[in-house]
Amino acid sequence: MPEAYEHASCFLKSHYGEGRLHVYSFGKHEEDNILCIEVRGTDLASNPLVRVQSACYTAEIFRSTDCDCHEQLHESLKQIFVEGGLIVYMLCDGRGAGLLTKVRGLALGDSDQLDTHDAYVRLGVETDPRDYARVAQVLSHRGVQNCRLLTNNPRKIGGLESHGIAVTRVELEIPATHNSLPYLRTKRTKMGHLLDHLKLG
Repeated sequence: MPEAYEHASCFLKSHYGEGRLHVYSFGKHEEDNILCIEVRGTDLASNPLVRVQSACYTAEIFRSTDCDCHEQLHESLKQIFVEGGLIVYMLCDGRGAGLLTKVRGLALGDSDQLDTHDAYVRLGVETDPRDYARVAQVLSHRGVQNCRLLTNNPRKIGGLESHGIAVTRVELEIPATHNSLPYLRTKRTKMGHLLDHLKLG
């Protein structure tokens, strides 16, 4: 059964363009909020371009260089504000495991040379515990039943499809850097991300 939520929206003018910012609040904690940017003029009933992204504060705010999360968000915003569509932003860092778990995992990378996948295993945490039921509710509320999803993660595709959203994948190409290469290699080899376009070695 769909969860209850509160909804509010306002006009948004950004460096990328103009649209409407929606917030869907599913509970009292900050991570229970989902943000949605709807680009002005988008036909949401006609297979819009969509990006679903979960927070990565280290990269998106503090610009850490060991992942491509900032670049994925930046590229998605550029494409969607040109073409029209939606950005759905989940306030759940650490692939849904939380900031404390994320930083503990990064610390294991420093001390024991574990990648993000193996660090989560060591900590006894699911490697990707994100759930996309709320995202599907947000998309349905906006009138989206079919979308072209900017993603390299098959779990996002399956997560939305399992909740009734028809998905066509659109590849999100971000070149690897020296610092992000180990993280991207882990995504491809241990988490099944579709990163064949990258030269990961």
